[in-house]
Amino acid sequence: MSNYNNDGRRRSQNSGRRASSKAKKRKKKSSGWLFIKVLFSVVVLYAAVIGCYIGYTYLNTDEADDFFSGQNQVANAVSNALKPNLPTYTNLVILGTDEEGTRTDTIMVLNYNSKTGKLTLVSVPRDSYIEVSDEDFDAMQSEYPEPGSKKMKINHVYHYAPEAEREEYSAKYVGALLGITIDYYALVDFDAFTYLVDSIGGIEYDVPMDMYYYDPEFDFLIDLEAGVQTLNGEQAEQLVRFRKGYANQDLGRVSTQQSFVKVLISELAKKENIFSNPAAYINTVIKYVTTNVGVTDAVKYFSVLSTLNTDEIDSFTVPGTSASIDGVSCYQVDQDTLDYLVKCVYDGSYGETYETISSLGKNIVVLNGGYTSGLAGVFRSRLEEAGFTVGSIGDFKGLKSDITKIYVDNKGEGQDLQEYFSDSLVIIGEEKPAEGDIIVVLGVGET
Repeated sequence: MSNYNNDGRRRSQNSGRRASSKAKKRKKKSSGWLFIKVLFSVVVLYAAVIGCYIGYTYLNTDEADDFFSGQNQVANAVSNALKPNLPTYTNLVILGTDEEGTRTDTIMVLNYNSKTGKLTLVSVPRDSYIEVSDEDFDAMQSEYPEPGSKKMKINHVYHYAPEAEREEYSAKYVGALLGITIDYYALVDFDAFTYLVDSIGGIEYDVPMDMYYYDPEFDFLIDLEAGVQTLNGEQAEQLVRFRKGYANQDLGRVSTQQSFVKVLISELAKKENIFSNPAAYINTVIKYVTTNVGVTDAVKYFSVLSTLNTDEIDSFTVPGTSASIDGVSCYQVDQDTLDYLVKCVYDGSYGETYETISSLGKNIVVLNGGYTSGLAGVFRSRLEEAGFTVGSIGDFKGLKSDITKIYVDNKGEGQDLQEYFSDSLVIIGEEKPAEGDIIVVLGVGET
């Protein structure tokens, strides 16, 4: 269920922020009997499908009729019988903790739209600055009196939350930041990550750069070479943890995480990997995952997993930029742009492409939303050299963001301008920050 009204506007919610550096050791929570039941149900479901396959194959002499091809009548009948009535929107937050297991090092939200079949992956930078409610702040202080402010980094919420409600608190404030309701959470230990990757024989991936980093405190080494290679579990963990070498640091790391997770989901969802080593899936959930997904939930969404096409997964990172707020080095979220992106996910327009409407002859206004003086003039020259008309330039007075935003009135407009910017987003039909046909607000990352 979305926290957006029918007109797509965001309902008011509490957000959260804060900062603290002191580590807090926590006991790991066992997933226990709940996960045995969950995985048992899934395995039984697979067994039923396999049983139908064996029986059908025994009776059918046409070897070309593959049970899993989508053309098989028996398979389709089984699939239809098991197909659940899913809600339109389902949101699952995936949380991965840091080396100490006290803060959420990785935060991703999977949104599934059962009407369109779209899966969208939203990455939340761990340093996103939020603010918790008075009630939750009091509960945090009673548990651990260190937080001196309701404002904090979102990965600290897990650290300071009451012992029995860490995942619930994290899910609550991730949902508040995005303006949605989080239905399920899954806290995943990095041991699960490495174990699963190893269990399916590794993951082929194109490492974007040479990666080297050593953390003496935790005796953790990252040492990877750039290029296409098969990563084992330990190397995969190094890949997703690395962030010191990216020009945009945590955002670069988030982008690589998104890319790798898509590949990993694709491999894990392959029937040959599931059937060849089902014990690995069971052991992973029992040993390494804490979640509120119940038995019926696992069965209900099984059909989604079995038909998942990771090539069609859309993804984006919560927009914003690095900043210093209240003396805290953090990630300041561009809330207006985030609200627009989430609205597009919920109305089904996110990821769609439109027939391009030329920007030639349009009155384009370029506003400098970065820190470099004279940047608007530089881009005016670039656009005019390409034949576009820049009516005026100026400075943007609103919240800064790493991405360049192109404000237009109609679908298809502004798309032909995107090639001139390093990272840009076309915003359709929203209030423009200036007068003109097309308004370009340069991002902090532009040079």
